[in-house]
Amino acid sequence: MFIFVSIAVAAFLVMCGGLFFGHDDAAMDQADADAGEAEPTVSIFSTKVLAALFMGFGAAGAIATHYGADYIQASLIGLAAGLLLAGAMYLVMGLFYRQQASSLTPTSAAVGCSGTVTVTIGEGEAGEIGLTLEGQYRTFSATSADGKAVAKGQAVRVVRTLGSHLVVERPS
Repeated sequence: MFIFVSIAVAAFLVMCGGLFFGHDDAAMDQADADAGEAEPTVSIFSTKVLAALFMGFGAAGAIATHYGADYIQASLIGLAAGLLLAGAMYLVMGLFYRQQASSLTPTSAAVGCSGTVTVTIGEGEAGEIGLTLEGQYRTFSATSADGKAVAKGQAVRVVRTLGSHLVVERPS
């Protein structure tokens, strides 16, 4: 019984540690996020799901042992309970992650959008433009496609991106 209780307590501590110290199971690579290729998801191998599996195994195994089950029976009961608890944790975490809104907007979504110069774009130099992208007003560093200066307040259209930097032109 001591082994089952130890497993349950250790798994509980791992789960609490992940919650209190801010471990993020759904972290994504920034390059993938900038390219618009990734969204946070939950894995069956996430810390919280695995901790729920072991916590359910240990707790149910300890209870089964207390009620007279041998170690094989207690282990099978613990495994079944652990799988149920881990499955429930996976479903709940998936629900939470689907409800999250992401503030990451790939700059490639700006291509073709119109905006206004907020900081003058100098000849061969960078400036800043403001535009509404996916319902949010955002500002980006920008340069002129033809290398000529564009005054503050001028309307521009985004023709391409260079990472998080935009290349713009005056509309025809």
